[in-house]
Amino acid sequence: MESVRPGDGPALRALFAGCSPETVRLRFFGLPRELLRAYADSVLACRPEVHDAVVVHHGDRRRLAGLAAPAEADPGAAAVLGVLVADEWQKQGLGRAMVDELLARARRRGVERISVTVLPGRSRLLDALARRLEPEGSSLDRDGLTRVYRLGRPGR
Repeated sequence: MESVRPGDGPALRALFAGCSPETVRLRFFGLPRELLRAYADSVLACRPEVHDAVVVHHGDRRRLAGLAAPAEADPGAAAVLGVLVADEWQKQGLGRAMVDELLARARRRGVERISVTVLPGRSRLLDALARRLEPEGSSLDRDGLTRVYRLGRPGR
Protein backbone atom coordinates (compact mmCIF):
# COMPACT_ATOMS: atom_id res chain seq x y z
CA MET A 1 0.00 0.00 0.00
CA GLU A 2 1.32 3.41 -0.96
CA SER A 3 0.21 7.00 -1.14
CA VAL A 4 -1.30 8.12 -4.43
CA ARG A 5 1.16 9.86 -6.75
CA PRO A 6 0.34 12.47 -9.41
CA GLY A 7 1.35 9.99 -12.13
CA ASP A 8 -1.25 7.42 -11.01
CA GLY A 9 -3.97 8.95 -13.21
CA PRO A 10 -3.91 6.28 -15.96
CA ALA A 11 -3.89 3.47 -13.38
CA LEU A 12 -6.74 5.11 -11.48
CA ARG A 13 -8.82 5.40 -14.66
CA ALA A 14 -8.02 1.76 -15.51
CA LEU A 15 -9.13 0.66 -12.03
CA PHE A 16 -12.45 2.44 -12.52
CA ALA A 17 -12.90 1.05 -16.06
CA GLY A 18 -12.22 -2.49 -14.85
CA CYS A 19 -14.86 -2.40 -12.12
CA SER A 20 -18.29 -3.89 -12.67
CA PRO A 21 -21.26 -1.54 -12.96
CA GLU A 22 -22.43 -2.76 -9.54
CA THR A 23 -19.10 -1.91 -7.89
CA VAL A 24 -19.17 1.55 -9.49
CA ARG A 25 -22.79 2.09 -8.41
CA LEU A 26 -22.06 1.12 -4.82
CA ARG A 27 -19.04 3.46 -4.62
CA PHE A 28 -20.31 6.46 -6.60
CA PHE A 29 -24.07 6.05 -5.99
CA GLY A 30 -24.69 6.06 -9.72
CA LEU A 31 -23.21 4.82 -12.95
CA PRO A 32 -20.83 7.40 -14.36
CA ARG A 33 -19.35 6.18 -17.65
CA GLU A 34 -15.88 7.27 -16.66
CA LEU A 35 -14.08 8.39 -13.55
CA LEU A 36 -15.26 11.89 -12.76
CA ARG A 37 -12.51 14.33 -13.64
CA ALA A 38 -13.03 16.51 -10.56
CA TYR A 39 -12.77 13.45 -8.31
CA ALA A 40 -9.65 12.15 -10.07
CA ASP A 41 -8.03 15.60 -10.01
CA SER A 42 -8.71 15.89 -6.28
CA VAL A 43 -7.27 12.42 -5.55
CA LEU A 44 -4.21 13.03 -7.74
CA ALA A 45 -3.50 16.44 -6.18
CA CYS A 46 -1.64 14.50 -3.47
CA ARG A 47 -2.17 17.03 -0.73
CA PRO A 48 -2.04 14.74 2.34
CA GLU A 49 -3.17 17.51 4.66
CA VAL A 50 -6.47 17.58 2.75
CA HIS A 51 -6.76 14.42 0.71
CA ASP A 52 -4.53 11.57 1.87
CA ALA A 53 -5.37 8.88 -0.69
CA VAL A 54 -3.78 5.42 -0.72
CA VAL A 55 -3.67 2.72 -3.38
CA VAL A 56 -2.90 -0.96 -3.45
CA HIS A 57 -1.33 -2.16 -6.65
CA HIS A 58 -0.66 -5.62 -8.04
CA GLY A 59 1.99 -6.50 -10.50
CA ASP A 60 3.35 -3.04 -11.13
CA ARG A 61 2.31 0.50 -10.32
CA ARG A 62 0.13 0.63 -13.46
CA ARG A 63 -2.31 -2.00 -12.12
CA LEU A 64 -4.31 -0.92 -9.10
CA ALA A 65 -6.35 -3.28 -6.96
CA GLY A 66 -7.90 -0.51 -4.88
CA LEU A 67 -8.11 3.12 -3.84
CA ALA A 68 -9.20 4.67 -0.56
CA ALA A 69 -9.50 8.42 -0.29
CA PRO A 70 -11.22 10.94 1.93
CA ALA A 71 -12.95 13.72 0.04
CA GLU A 72 -11.93 17.27 0.75
CA ALA A 73 -13.89 18.76 3.61
CA ASP A 74 -14.22 22.22 5.06
CA PRO A 75 -12.07 22.86 8.15
CA GLY A 76 -13.81 21.45 11.20
CA ALA A 77 -16.15 19.30 9.11
CA ALA A 78 -16.01 15.51 9.11
CA ALA A 79 -13.76 14.04 6.43
CA VAL A 80 -15.73 11.90 3.95
CA LEU A 81 -14.28 8.46 3.35
CA GLY A 82 -14.56 6.54 0.04
CA VAL A 83 -13.20 3.15 -1.04
CA LEU A 84 -13.03 1.46 -4.46
CA VAL A 85 -11.69 -2.10 -4.74
CA ALA A 86 -11.47 -3.98 -8.06
CA ASP A 87 -14.01 -6.78 -8.26
CA GLU A 88 -11.44 -9.59 -8.25
CA TRP A 89 -9.80 -8.18 -5.11
CA GLN A 90 -12.96 -7.68 -3.03
CA LYS A 91 -13.51 -9.59 0.23
CA GLN A 92 -9.76 -10.08 0.72
CA GLY A 93 -9.16 -7.36 3.30
CA LEU A 94 -7.80 -4.66 0.96
CA GLY A 95 -10.58 -2.20 1.74
CA ARG A 96 -10.17 -2.62 5.47
CA ALA A 97 -6.38 -2.30 5.25
CA MET A 98 -6.64 0.91 3.23
CA VAL A 99 -9.25 2.35 5.60
CA ASP A 100 -7.12 1.47 8.63
CA GLU A 101 -4.14 3.26 7.07
CA LEU A 102 -6.21 6.36 6.26
CA LEU A 103 -7.68 6.44 9.77
CA ALA A 104 -4.21 6.21 11.32
CA ARG A 105 -2.96 9.04 9.08
CA ALA A 106 -6.04 11.14 9.86
CA ARG A 107 -5.52 10.73 13.60
CA ARG A 108 -1.87 11.80 13.28
CA ARG A 109 -3.00 14.94 11.42
CA GLY A 110 -5.57 15.75 14.11
CA VAL A 111 -8.73 14.87 12.16
CA GLU A 112 -11.45 14.37 14.73
CA ARG A 113 -14.38 13.01 12.73
CA ILE A 114 -15.12 11.09 9.55
CA SER A 115 -18.39 10.72 7.70
CA VAL A 116 -19.35 7.62 5.71
CA THR A 117 -22.44 7.31 3.50
CA VAL A 118 -23.72 4.03 2.14
CA LEU A 119 -26.63 3.13 -0.08
CA PRO A 120 -29.71 1.68 1.60
CA GLY A 121 -29.18 -1.98 2.44
CA ARG A 122 -25.43 -1.58 3.08
CA SER A 123 -25.53 -0.53 6.73
CA ARG A 124 -23.32 -3.53 7.66
CA LEU A 125 -20.37 -1.46 6.45
CA LEU A 126 -21.25 1.24 8.96
CA ASP A 127 -21.72 -1.34 11.71
CA ALA A 128 -18.25 -2.74 11.01
CA LEU A 129 -16.75 0.72 11.49
CA ALA A 130 -18.77 1.18 14.68
CA ARG A 131 -16.93 -1.80 16.19
CA ARG A 132 -13.67 0.14 15.83
CA LEU A 133 -14.74 3.79 16.07
CA GLU A 134 -17.09 5.79 18.23
CA PRO A 135 -20.34 6.60 16.33
CA GLU A 136 -21.40 10.19 16.81
CA GLY A 137 -24.63 10.36 14.84
CA SER A 138 -26.56 9.06 11.85
CA SER A 139 -28.91 10.47 9.26
CA LEU A 140 -30.93 9.05 6.40
CA ASP A 141 -31.74 10.95 3.23
CA ARG A 142 -32.36 10.20 -0.44
CA ASP A 143 -28.64 9.52 -1.00
CA GLY A 144 -28.41 6.86 1.70
CA LEU A 145 -27.48 6.34 5.31
CA THR A 146 -24.72 8.55 6.70
CA ARG A 147 -22.91 7.97 9.96
CA VAL A 148 -20.31 10.20 11.57
CA TYR A 149 -17.58 8.65 13.71
CA ARG A 150 -15.19 10.21 16.19
CA LEU A 151 -11.51 9.44 15.65
CA GLY A 152 -10.32 10.72 19.00
CA ARG A 153 -10.05 7.20 20.36
CA PRO A 154 -8.17 4.50 18.47
CA GLY A 155 -11.28 2.30 18.45
CA ARG A 156 -12.71 -0.38 20.59
